Parts: sequence; C-alpha cells; structure tokens
Amino acid sequence: MNITKYKEKDSIGGYQLLEELGAGATAQVYRVREPDGGKEYALKCSTHTYKLTAEGAVLKQLRHSCFPRWIAEGREAAGAYLVMEYVPGITLRRLMEQYPAGMPEGMAAGIVLDVAAGIAYLHSSQPPYIYRDLKAANVIITPEGRAKLVDLGAAICAEASQEKFCRAGTYGYSAPEQFWEGAKITPACDVYGLGKLLAYLLTGQDPGKPPYDTMEYCSRHCGIRRTLQQLLGRCLQPDPQLRYPDATFLLPELSALKAGEAQSIDKIRSKKGNRIPCRYIKCIWKSEYERIF
Repeated sequence: MNITKYKEKDSIGGYQLLEELGAGATAQVYRVREPDGGKEYALKCSTHTYKLTAEGAVLKQLRHSCFPRWIAEGREAAGAYLVMEYVPGITLRRLMEQYPAGMPEGMAAGIVLDVAAGIAYLHSSQPPYIYRDLKAANVIITPEGRAKLVDLGAAICAEASQEKFCRAGTYGYSAPEQFWEGAKITPACDVYGLGKLLAYLLTGQDPGKPPYDTMEYCSRHCGIRRTLQQLLGRCLQPDPQLRYPDATFLLPELSALKAGEAQSIDKIRSKKGNRIPCRYIKCIWKSEYERIF
C-alpha cells in the first residue's frame, strides 16, 4: 500500500481518496469519502502493519475532544489502513509562519492548554499512555481556534514492558532520555515536549532547528516574563525527576495564563505589533542534547 501519487479515482478499503494530507517515512494520510459518497474521514495507510494496528488500538480507547475519533481499520494485500475522524484546519507549524517573533502570551497558553489537556487525559487513563512525539506538525488548529493532536503512532502504554518498543521522538522537541537505550519512558517525557511547544509559540524559534538550547534563547527573549521562564525551566529540566511528573500539573498554570491574569506582555505586543525585539544565540558551543549525551 505504498501510494506515492494521488489519483482521483484511487480507493483504499472502499474509501475514495480525495487528497493527500501528509506523508512520512512509513505512512501516508489522506482525506477520504465513504463508499456511498457520504461523510469524509482521514485515512492513514502503511506497509508497517504492526505499528498501524498498535496505533489503532490506542485510538480506539480514547474519548477526548483533543484526539480524532476511531472509525474503522482494515488490511489489504499491501498493508494496513486506519480510518479516523477528519480534523479540518491547519497545522500549528503552518500557523507559526504568521508569528515569526512569537504569539501573544494568552494565545500561546490557550493552544498549549488544549494540547496539555489531551496529554493529561492520556496520562490519567487506565492504563496511562505516553504520547512521545509532541511537535507543532502534530497539532491541528481547527477553524474554531481549538488545538487537536493527531498521529498517535509513537504512543505507548506506560505500564507495559518498554523493551520491545523502539526509541521514538523528534530531535529538538523530545526529551533526551527518549534517545537513550535502556532509559525508562515516563509521562515526564511529554511534559518536556509541552515545554518545547510553549517555548516555540512564545519565541517563534522552532525547537527542531538550531540553536537547540531552548532555555538559553528563552532567557534572552525580552517577551517572556520571569514566571513563564520558571514554568519552562521546570518543564525542560534534563533530569526527568526534576520536571513536573505529568501533564496534569501544568493545567492550572496554563488556565491562569489563558484567563489573562497577567496581561502585561500582551499589552506590549498590541502596541508594538508582532515584531518584538528578540535576541537569540546564533552559535552555541554545545546544545542541550550534546551536553547531556
């Protein structure tokens, strides 16, 4: 099922392919229509049958507005496919093109609060799950302005034996221990990813691009208050035991920021526009990952 070129009349599992939504190293995602010409869904197909089946098993258990609903799944001769709710909108990475110097504080907190609520649901479920691959490309901003998480291909059960799971994550976003052989993966990994996401929204500096030392360039960004610096510092600790244990601990602080209990930076942004003076370190002798490794 290695479909590399969209053809209007192609179909998978009886679902008509309408357009390609995205493609990765192991899977493609399409917007599709039901065989009878009814509702539209998102369909993910892959030759890596085991990984897609595992993702479907996780998605099937979720009942939270942050995640698309499981619809169906199946297999064909070339691989497997997973049908889920189609989430219209644009990726957060695409939205950030409009905010090269970072979003207003309240807006950033609202987006990360939506994502953190979904992650907290995963961490609080029985059994708990860890998302492992938080990044702007996996966040969809709907036309209503809500943030939703897609692509649970890296999610794992926190209580299961993790020896059989391969290392997963995105360099720059994911916690350092996610790349260590033998290190235990805990909900604190997702806390680190939420910190990286929040730093990205506040500064406009993509964590997936150099310089990778997020706390260093955040400390030199004139638009981040001390209280937010402290929040980011707790999330981005290299030692997972020094971070918040899971995403539920972030919800009250993000809710307060979204509610506008501290609007000073937003007022400055409203006067000066989006182009707030920023200072970034252009050359760092060692990134946070290199120092840890």
